[in-house]
Amino acid sequence: WKKGYTFAMPSLSIIAPPPPKENAWRFINFKKEKKTVSPRALKEVKYDSQSHHSVLFQMYGSVWPKVLPFCLANVGLTLIVLYLRNRQIIDLTFSDKGHSFISMLVSFLVVSRSQMIYGRYSEARSQLSAAMRSCRELVQHMAILTLSETDEAAKQWRCTVAYKTILMLRVLCAALEYPTSKRNAWDVPEMDDADRNVVLDSLLVATSDNSIIHCSNSKLSPRSMHELAHGERSLSDENLRVPVIMTYQVREAIVSQRFALSQPLQPPEELKILQFVSEFSMAFHSLRKLLMTPFPFPLVQMARTVLVFWVFSLPFVLVWNISEPIQVVMVVFVITYGFVGLEYVSMELEDPFGDDPNDFDCITFSQMVFEDIYITINEVDGKEAANALRRKVKNRTAVGTTHESFVADDEFLSNVGSMEGSPLIAENGSHDV
Repeated sequence: WKKGYTFAMPSLSIIAPPPPKENAWRFINFKKEKKTVSPRALKEVKYDSQSHHSVLFQMYGSVWPKVLPFCLANVGLTLIVLYLRNRQIIDLTFSDKGHSFISMLVSFLVVSRSQMIYGRYSEARSQLSAAMRSCRELVQHMAILTLSETDEAAKQWRCTVAYKTILMLRVLCAALEYPTSKRNAWDVPEMDDADRNVVLDSLLVATSDNSIIHCSNSKLSPRSMHELAHGERSLSDENLRVPVIMTYQVREAIVSQRFALSQPLQPPEELKILQFVSEFSMAFHSLRKLLMTPFPFPLVQMARTVLVFWVFSLPFVLVWNISEPIQVVMVVFVITYGFVGLEYVSMELEDPFGDDPNDFDCITFSQMVFEDIYITINEVDGKEAANALRRKVKNRTAVGTTHESFVADDEFLSNVGSMEGSPLIAENGSHDV
């Protein structure tokens, strides 16, 4: 700060523990265990809407690679039907009167499905944004309402709340991506052993074999709380339970201000901070609803059955009306691309939390929230506290691709390090609120 004031943060909550050993956490004797999925390398899908060439010929993020085989197969079928008819070997064509009625049904099913899927996609993005916004607001309100607290206990409390808020958001992203990544939410590298043990002690999962979770310093059975369960719970169920556990941990950390601060927050101020945890919980449960309420299978089955029958019967109808090979091939190719492509778009957007190009890059989104939290801590407690909090998260984060890994050094806050803290901080180092 202005007078060069520095302070030593308590080792209990700030000093970053050593990185966990690789594969320190794993399931033993889990028969259907798949090998660990490597960190995904997402590349953001970018395109220039003003450039026709860019839109038409970009392959990354496109359905062309998946739809093209269907188009070529239907073109090949068309050529066969055309050859058999022109050679008068056998005429497989038929009138398009009945086929035209089916086309209306196919159009309704395919377009309606794509519209509903896009609605779910947009809702998922809105709720994910709401969860991230609540984390930013929580830390900012916590900081601004406790500006007058400058002792070590207050700084430690702010660091604890900020760190647990980071974990709350991180396990949410991990739980959403579990169906694809198969990486458990309690295995995120940002979580230290103490918080991990708290989560593991609350799991209700039980397997038919003797599955045990091993840690470098402890051995915990996931069946320790099984007697509280009303039925068998899968790993997917337990991964969706972790954000609920972490919201309680954040609430508990916030309420501990009654003992950490020399002048505890007033009840309305405390409730205001807790309100953002409730908003996060509402967003999580909305996302959980989307995950646990898939698109109705009968509608998917019906739409795809009618679509496949209609698309691959096109050659028999169009050859009956169009005798020119080039014309009929072009029409079949475009119609196949349009209808099958819409179905693949629906399939692509149905689960936006996977590793497809058009899925949400939750890791990068959450890391941007982490950075905002560091900057807030820098404002209220200084660069040393912000860098210490960041190291606690960074040093535990496995290095993945350049795009997603946290590999920046301690100069992350260099552009804000010269700031002298909040303008509400007086020159004598006290907070004038």
